[in-house]
Amino acid sequence: MSKRTSSTLRLLEAYTQAHATSGHEDAVRAIFASEMRGRVLTADGLGGVLAAPAKAGRGPRVVLTAHMDEIGFLIQEITADGFLRLVPVGGWPEGVLAAQRLRIFSRSAQREFIGIVTALPPHQGGTQAASVDKILVDIGARSRASVLKLGLRPGDPVVPEGNFTALAEPGLYAAKAFDNRVGMAVLTLATHALDETDALPCQLLSVATVQEEVGCRGAVVAARLAKPDVVIVLEGPPADDVPGTYNSEAQGALGHGVQVRAYDPTAIMNPRLVDLTLAVAQEKGIACQLAVRRTGGTDARAFQAYELGVPVIVLGVPARYIHTHNSVIDLADVEAAVALAIALVKRLDAKQVAALTKYL
Repeated sequence: MSKRTSSTLRLLEAYTQAHATSGHEDAVRAIFASEMRGRVLTADGLGGVLAAPAKAGRGPRVVLTAHMDEIGFLIQEITADGFLRLVPVGGWPEGVLAAQRLRIFSRSAQREFIGIVTALPPHQGGTQAASVDKILVDIGARSRASVLKLGLRPGDPVVPEGNFTALAEPGLYAAKAFDNRVGMAVLTLATHALDETDALPCQLLSVATVQEEVGCRGAVVAARLAKPDVVIVLEGPPADDVPGTYNSEAQGALGHGVQVRAYDPTAIMNPRLVDLTLAVAQEKGIACQLAVRRTGGTDARAFQAYELGVPVIVLGVPARYIHTHNSVIDLADVEAAVALAIALVKRLDAKQVAALTKYL
């Protein structure tokens, strides 16, 4: 295994296994801050982090960004007999929770507990496709008093348990939270590589945002901190290569390269930046797939609306089964995303950036 692959796998495991639902991104933020040693770190009031070069540069302010948060839950209530009721944080599909394991974090005790979503067996007439508002979580406590004694309270964050696991064929991996810890890994790896470049034509600002899964709130604030001229959003979008999801032609298939998003219902990417991105990918021989999405959204929606408008592009590593306990990626797509992010940043000089918004 090469040193680069080893570093990629280390980051993917560390980021995915961190406990960080929206508004509780501390564990991922700590990893990112450690990885950005040598850069100047600034946090916004919601907990997003801007990692700027130690020496002030010249040229346009180019932001590479990914969000730190994952979908999850908060404890809403503790029942008299020691079960937990939850509220969802982010979009949970129906029917994926019954009998699954969850990781519950006590903020007061700084300790994690395993909980099991209750599920009645067929002998008792149970239906397993329960919605979040109907489920209970069993942590192995016999009363509300026992739960409180352990240090758990309403408002404590909960995430799925989904270990980082190598699958049958080389390069395929499963874990929770590839949306968007794969984006965080790409952000980290691309920043490391670009920091070793002698001279960039722009100022590279690496930004880790919060609360994307609940409406891109963190990106609104992070944009004010970063003051970008161009933004490259790094994401873990849903793959569409699973039986039952086929379009006539998949736009997010595992192993087919980095996904370049041109459109989703929340953001129309700058067409000139889309064209430039595709041209750079072709020039460098980087596998990519162009996506026009009917659903979904990213932090691009917030960044593009900063001040008088900012050119934005989304580069994604397709992931199967996102917003569940186990999603699946192909390492080759991660490497393609890193390569394209690096190559694109190197092309964004003052002349190129000005041309993106020259309309008159």
